[in-house]
Amino acid sequence: MSSAPVARPAAACTRNVVSEGTLSLPRERTMSTKHVLDKAHPVHWIVDWDGTITQKDTLDTLVGIAASTKPALPTLHHWQRLSKAYVDEYTATLERLVPNGALPNTVHQEKQLLKQLKDVEAHSLSRVSSSAIFAGLTSHVIETGAQQAITSHHVQLRHGFSSFLQSIQSQAHHSFTILSVNWSRHFIRSCLEASASTVPSHAILANELDNLCSDEPSTGQIVPTNNVDGDLIMSSGDKLERMQAIKGQKVYIGDSWTDIECLIAADFGICMRDDPMGTSQKQLAHALERLGIPCPRLRDCHELNHSHVAWATDFAEIQDWIESRST
Repeated sequence: MSSAPVARPAAACTRNVVSEGTLSLPRERTMSTKHVLDKAHPVHWIVDWDGTITQKDTLDTLVGIAASTKPALPTLHHWQRLSKAYVDEYTATLERLVPNGALPNTVHQEKQLLKQLKDVEAHSLSRVSSSAIFAGLTSHVIETGAQQAITSHHVQLRHGFSSFLQSIQSQAHHSFTILSVNWSRHFIRSCLEASASTVPSHAILANELDNLCSDEPSTGQIVPTNNVDGDLIMSSGDKLERMQAIKGQKVYIGDSWTDIECLIAADFGICMRDDPMGTSQKQLAHALERLGIPCPRLRDCHELNHSHVAWATDFAEIQDWIESRST
């Protein structure tokens, strides 16, 4: 399946504007005042999709599916143009908002910066919808493309996810939700089903291509999954708003800067990291460091007395941690 550059926030954009030296500036340690995760109470697991459940971002695969249905059209060329427009606007906006390269050192300032960057995401989605890159896609085409992506390993689920999901779903006191800025909930669900991991649509909070629910060809518009009163999920703040609407004790798992507000607002946050870390993972790690938020290895967090955010390499490590806390 063809791949294309991803038009999403990239750590490279930040590093082009902000030097690594910024990370050593004096900072205000902004610790969370939330309650420590109580293992005696039910837990709602809220998990990011791209780069967290999957090993890498899957948006290029979704674009590849669209390109394969229109071989006579220069879909990938249009996508590269859209990607460049996104990166250019993102970089210029960050340079304007942080002219001296000094990124925030408090959670409040960080939230304000992320909020101001939301316009970049909105403009990008508008350009993508107007381009009609995804026009003509149907639910069946996406299902077939997702199956091919899983079979060919263009989309790979992170180690241990299937077992983790099965364990969570088998326990009445646990709940599971995917929370993503991805452009197609149906694509996410189709990839999971092709991997023998089933998550109901109502438990996937993401965006969607129009008309897929009615089994008609999409016009290429990216729309909320709740067309009545819903909003698109585009930013860190949007994800936080969705998470806060979920009641009860929450654990959030994510891998990038777009996840930071959920990670620090949840009862416990887990950062997914590779070795070596990818660019978006580094960006998140640097942000936590700037904000003075400790992020130790998850397997070293037994009592959760001092840390509310930790990192893990995969879902097998998370499952081991869960089991160690249940004994």
